[in-house]
Amino acid sequence: MFPKKVHYGLRFLLTLSGLAEGTHLGVAEIAEREQLSVKFLEAIAVTLRKEGIVDVRRGAGGGYSLARPLKEITLYQIVLALDEKLDKEISTEGHNTEKAVGRFLVSVRNDYGRLLRRVTLEKLKNYYAEENERIMYYI
Repeated sequence: MFPKKVHYGLRFLLTLSGLAEGTHLGVAEIAEREQLSVKFLEAIAVTLRKEGIVDVRRGAGGGYSLARPLKEITLYQIVLALDEKLDKEISTEGHNTEKAVGRFLVSVRNDYGRLLRRVTLEKLKNYYAEENERIMYYI
């Protein structure tokens, strides 16, 4: 359902969510930690920066950090930035079947958008914390 770009972008943002305030992390280090392509992650980082989701600091000790608190970054903002198809126009013109299918798909997309707007990056971090607790339980 989600393209790899969104999946990797969420992993990138989840890594940044664990940083102490005022610290930054480079794309190469995140790519190594997450075993992702540096070039692909750089493209994702640039897109997220343009959308105001992450900040970048250049130079020594530089890298990326979240631009806003976790609870202010919605999954909708992330998906809209990284998935060009989300905002693609759906035709509601043509024959009755085309109109019906178009109207149905517009309705589904609108519901999907409302759901994504309610979910924040904070929820992803909570899932991550739950996974870590499960791992600690088994050790």
